[in-house]
Amino acid sequence: MGRKNTNARKKAKHMPIEQLVSPTDAQMANGTYVAGYVMDDKGLKAWTFKNTNHDPVERWREAARLDARQLATIDHMRRLWRLTGISQRVTANYGERIPGSGNSELACVNEIEARQDLKRIEALFPYPLSRWFNVFEDVCRHGTSAGLAGEALGLGTRSADVRAHLTVCFVADVIADRERI
Repeated sequence: MGRKNTNARKKAKHMPIEQLVSPTDAQMANGTYVAGYVMDDKGLKAWTFKNTNHDPVERWREAARLDARQLATIDHMRRLWRLTGISQRVTANYGERIPGSGNSELACVNEIEARQDLKRIEALFPYPLSRWFNVFEDVCRHGTSAGLAGEALGLGTRSADVRAHLTVCFVADVIADRERI
Protein backbone atom coordinates (compact mmCIF):
# COMPACT_ATOMS: atom_id res chain seq x y z
CA MET A 1 0.00 0.00 0.00
CA GLY A 2 1.19 3.44 -0.80
CA ARG A 3 1.55 6.20 1.69
CA LYS A 4 -1.18 8.89 1.68
CA ASN A 5 -0.15 12.40 0.89
CA THR A 6 -1.51 14.44 3.78
CA ASN A 7 0.30 17.60 2.72
CA ALA A 8 -2.04 18.07 -0.25
CA ARG A 9 -5.01 18.51 2.07
CA LYS A 10 -3.14 20.96 4.26
CA LYS A 11 -2.26 23.22 1.29
CA ALA A 12 -5.85 23.54 0.09
CA LYS A 13 -7.54 26.61 1.55
CA HIS A 14 -11.26 26.86 1.91
CA MET A 15 -12.84 30.18 1.09
CA PRO A 16 -15.56 31.43 3.40
CA ILE A 17 -19.00 31.29 1.82
CA GLU A 18 -19.53 35.03 2.28
CA GLN A 19 -16.72 35.79 -0.18
CA LEU A 20 -18.13 33.62 -2.97
CA VAL A 21 -20.24 35.41 -5.56
CA SER A 22 -22.30 33.29 -7.88
CA PRO A 23 -22.09 34.23 -11.54
CA THR A 24 -25.81 34.87 -11.70
CA ASP A 25 -25.57 37.51 -8.96
CA ALA A 26 -22.79 39.32 -10.82
CA GLN A 27 -24.70 39.07 -14.08
CA MET A 28 -27.89 40.26 -12.42
CA ALA A 29 -26.04 43.31 -11.13
CA ASN A 30 -24.57 44.19 -14.53
CA GLY A 31 -27.42 43.46 -16.92
CA THR A 32 -31.09 44.02 -17.44
CA TYR A 33 -32.83 40.68 -17.04
CA VAL A 34 -36.41 39.61 -17.62
CA ALA A 35 -37.55 36.60 -15.65
CA GLY A 36 -39.89 34.04 -17.13
CA TYR A 37 -40.62 30.40 -17.80
CA VAL A 38 -39.33 28.45 -20.80
CA MET A 39 -40.75 25.15 -22.02
CA ASP A 40 -38.47 22.60 -23.65
CA ASP A 41 -39.49 19.97 -26.22
CA LYS A 42 -40.28 17.43 -23.49
CA GLY A 43 -42.74 19.76 -21.79
CA LEU A 44 -40.50 20.58 -18.83
CA LYS A 45 -40.80 24.10 -17.51
CA ALA A 46 -37.74 26.01 -16.36
CA TRP A 47 -37.43 29.40 -14.70
CA THR A 48 -34.96 31.52 -16.68
CA PHE A 49 -33.59 35.03 -16.88
CA LYS A 50 -33.19 36.62 -20.32
CA ASN A 51 -30.50 39.27 -20.71
CA THR A 52 -32.00 42.13 -22.69
CA ASN A 53 -29.03 44.46 -22.35
CA HIS A 54 -26.62 42.84 -24.80
CA ASP A 55 -28.50 43.60 -28.02
CA PRO A 56 -29.65 47.13 -28.95
CA VAL A 57 -32.77 45.78 -30.65
CA GLU A 58 -33.73 43.86 -27.53
CA ARG A 59 -33.19 46.97 -25.38
CA TRP A 60 -35.37 49.01 -27.73
CA ARG A 61 -37.98 46.24 -27.73
CA GLU A 62 -38.15 46.24 -23.93
CA ALA A 63 -38.31 50.04 -23.81
CA ALA A 64 -41.08 50.06 -26.49
CA ARG A 65 -39.00 52.29 -28.78
CA LEU A 66 -39.83 50.16 -31.86
CA ASP A 67 -43.36 49.61 -33.12
CA ALA A 68 -44.79 46.23 -34.08
CA ARG A 69 -44.17 46.71 -37.80
CA GLN A 70 -40.50 47.57 -37.29
CA LEU A 71 -40.04 44.58 -34.99
CA ALA A 72 -41.69 42.30 -37.56
CA THR A 73 -39.35 43.65 -40.24
CA ILE A 74 -36.27 43.10 -38.06
CA ASP A 75 -37.42 39.55 -37.25
CA HIS A 76 -38.02 38.92 -40.97
CA MET A 77 -34.52 40.15 -41.85
CA ARG A 78 -32.95 38.03 -39.09
CA ARG A 79 -34.82 35.01 -40.46
CA LEU A 80 -33.45 35.70 -43.96
CA TRP A 81 -29.89 36.06 -42.66
CA ARG A 82 -30.28 32.82 -40.70
CA LEU A 83 -31.66 30.94 -43.74
CA THR A 84 -28.81 32.04 -45.95
CA GLY A 85 -26.27 30.83 -43.44
CA ILE A 86 -24.78 34.28 -43.10
CA SER A 87 -25.13 34.21 -39.33
CA GLN A 88 -22.20 33.87 -36.99
CA ARG A 89 -22.09 30.25 -35.92
CA VAL A 90 -20.39 28.85 -32.88
CA THR A 91 -20.33 25.25 -34.12
CA ALA A 92 -20.33 23.67 -37.57
CA ASN A 93 -23.53 22.78 -39.40
CA TYR A 94 -23.48 19.04 -40.06
CA GLY A 95 -27.10 18.77 -41.20
CA GLU A 96 -26.29 18.49 -44.89
CA ARG A 97 -23.54 15.88 -44.30
CA ILE A 98 -25.44 13.42 -42.14
CA PRO A 99 -27.91 11.31 -44.11
CA GLY A 100 -31.49 11.35 -42.91
CA SER A 101 -31.08 14.56 -40.93
CA GLY A 102 -33.48 16.59 -43.01
CA ASN A 103 -34.60 17.58 -46.46
CA SER A 104 -31.56 19.12 -48.10
CA GLU A 105 -33.51 20.08 -51.25
CA LEU A 106 -35.96 22.13 -49.22
CA ALA A 107 -33.10 23.75 -47.33
CA CYS A 108 -31.41 24.66 -50.63
CA VAL A 109 -34.61 26.13 -52.05
CA ASN A 110 -35.15 28.17 -48.87
CA GLU A 111 -31.56 29.41 -48.98
CA ILE A 112 -31.82 30.45 -52.65
CA GLU A 113 -35.10 32.29 -52.03
CA ALA A 114 -33.67 34.00 -48.95
CA ARG A 115 -30.58 35.14 -50.89
CA GLN A 116 -32.80 36.56 -53.64
CA ASP A 117 -34.91 38.38 -51.06
CA LEU A 118 -31.81 39.84 -49.42
CA LYS A 119 -30.42 41.05 -52.75
CA ARG A 120 -33.75 42.66 -53.62
CA ILE A 121 -33.95 44.36 -50.22
CA GLU A 122 -30.34 45.57 -50.35
CA ALA A 123 -31.03 47.01 -53.82
CA LEU A 124 -33.54 49.38 -52.20
CA PHE A 125 -30.56 51.27 -50.76
CA PRO A 126 -28.15 52.29 -53.56
CA TYR A 127 -24.73 53.83 -52.88
CA PRO A 128 -25.41 56.98 -50.90
CA LEU A 129 -28.06 55.19 -48.85
CA SER A 130 -26.09 51.97 -48.43
CA ARG A 131 -24.51 53.41 -45.27
CA TRP A 132 -27.96 53.38 -43.67
CA PHE A 133 -28.49 49.73 -44.57
CA ASN A 134 -25.00 48.92 -43.25
CA VAL A 135 -25.90 50.49 -39.88
CA PHE A 136 -29.19 48.56 -39.87
CA GLU A 137 -27.32 45.32 -40.60
CA ASP A 138 -24.63 45.99 -38.00
CA VAL A 139 -27.18 46.65 -35.26
CA CYS A 140 -29.81 44.04 -36.14
CA ARG A 141 -27.64 41.20 -37.42
CA HIS A 142 -24.36 41.53 -35.58
CA GLY A 143 -25.62 43.17 -32.39
CA THR A 144 -23.15 46.03 -32.63
CA SER A 145 -23.74 48.66 -29.99
CA ALA A 146 -25.84 51.57 -31.19
CA GLY A 147 -23.18 54.13 -30.29
CA LEU A 148 -20.52 52.38 -32.35
CA ALA A 149 -22.81 51.81 -35.33
CA GLY A 150 -24.13 55.39 -35.22
CA GLU A 151 -20.62 56.81 -35.49
CA ALA A 152 -20.44 55.47 -39.06
CA LEU A 153 -23.04 58.05 -40.07
CA GLY A 154 -20.74 60.96 -39.28
CA LEU A 155 -20.93 63.83 -36.87
CA GLY A 156 -24.08 65.72 -36.06
CA THR A 157 -26.08 67.36 -33.33
CA ARG A 158 -27.62 64.07 -32.24
CA SER A 159 -25.75 61.42 -30.32
CA ALA A 160 -24.57 58.27 -32.09
CA ASP A 161 -27.14 56.16 -30.19
CA VAL A 162 -30.01 58.32 -31.40
CA ARG A 163 -28.69 58.32 -34.97
CA ALA A 164 -28.43 54.52 -34.98
CA HIS A 165 -31.96 54.17 -33.55
CA LEU A 166 -33.43 56.55 -36.11
CA THR A 167 -31.59 54.80 -38.92
CA VAL A 168 -32.79 51.36 -37.83
CA CYS A 169 -36.37 52.66 -37.59
CA PHE A 170 -36.16 54.34 -41.01
CA VAL A 171 -34.65 51.34 -42.81
CA ALA A 172 -37.14 48.99 -41.14
CA ASP A 173 -40.01 51.22 -42.27
CA VAL A 174 -38.73 51.36 -45.86
CA ILE A 175 -38.32 47.58 -45.97
CA ALA A 176 -41.76 47.08 -44.43
CA ASP A 177 -43.35 49.38 -47.05
CA ARG A 178 -41.66 47.68 -49.99
CA GLU A 179 -42.06 44.11 -48.71
CA ARG A 180 -45.61 44.75 -47.41
CA ILE A 181 -44.87 43.51 -43.92
